[in-house]
Amino acid sequence: MPPQKEATIRVLTYNILLGGERREERIAGVLGRSGADVIALQEVRDDGLARRLAATLQMTPILGPPGDGQGLGLAVLTRLPVDGHRNHRPPEMLRSHLEGGRRLPDLTLRLHVVHLAARFGERAQGEERRGRELDCLLRDIDRSVPSPHLLVGDFNSLSLGDHLEATRFFRRMAALRRAGLLVRQADGWVGPVGSNEQEGPPEQRWLAHGIDPHLLSGIPPLPRLVGPLTALLPQSLQVDRVLGRLIERRVVSRLLDRGYVDCYRRMHPRAHGYTCATWLPAARIDYMFASPEAAPRLTACDIIGGRGRPDRDAATASDHFPLVGDFSR
Repeated sequence: MPPQKEATIRVLTYNILLGGERREERIAGVLGRSGADVIALQEVRDDGLARRLAATLQMTPILGPPGDGQGLGLAVLTRLPVDGHRNHRPPEMLRSHLEGGRRLPDLTLRLHVVHLAARFGERAQGEERRGRELDCLLRDIDRSVPSPHLLVGDFNSLSLGDHLEATRFFRRMAALRRAGLLVRQADGWVGPVGSNEQEGPPEQRWLAHGIDPHLLSGIPPLPRLVGPLTALLPQSLQVDRVLGRLIERRVVSRLLDRGYVDCYRRMHPRAHGYTCATWLPAARIDYMFASPEAAPRLTACDIIGGRGRPDRDAATASDHFPLVGDFSR
């Protein structure tokens, strides 16, 4: 991604994984080196962390208190003038939707930050849930004063045509199970192992398998039977395609049908652009969508920590890579 030009606004979206606990310094470094003017954060648990990041980056924090029972909120950090903000909390959405406006002499650009429900265990029902949440988001936008705007955040959804590294993911999970790092939990699901003095400190064992122990909360729990069955799958592009067809992909398609532009895909028609997980890039679920009025201003979009914009801390600051886009004023 080219250096930011003076006549552009750089927008960044980042899921910091359950509040960024014990990773604040790394997160601050990634954000500081990004050169972003506006930063949208998901999974903010501590308003103090958002305020500290804003102070470190000399930005103004806008907080979106949690709308779910897990205490996962949103935040926007900005160095641009703010023309009001609102934290929408419709009952149909698991989490809130944070809206903010940027008004400059030559540009008004509104930002809508979201974190749609994951619920991958619900399969098609999970995408239906995200579809209902998208309905709420679009209703909120329709009620706002019409203006160029961006929809950014963790949509937990795949786009039509995007590849999913399904068999690679399952093989990695199977290897972790064989190593005793994924074990059956009290609820019957399979998740990360706790401390075991006989086998050595779990932190060192995770590092030996290429996963920073600070990111263990981002490893998804799996049904007990999934491990043995998926361990038999060969790592294959053809199998990936078959498994990928089983995943509903309606949310992104609906936005595209309404005229929104997928900023990363506009700039990179063929690249995978995986944003998750940093310890095993397998899927693109973080997006930046531009409204038809804002899309012509798009000049660049890239993944921080990806091939086009490497960063030394991006792989261990969160289980998501940040997505950053430039827009002309």
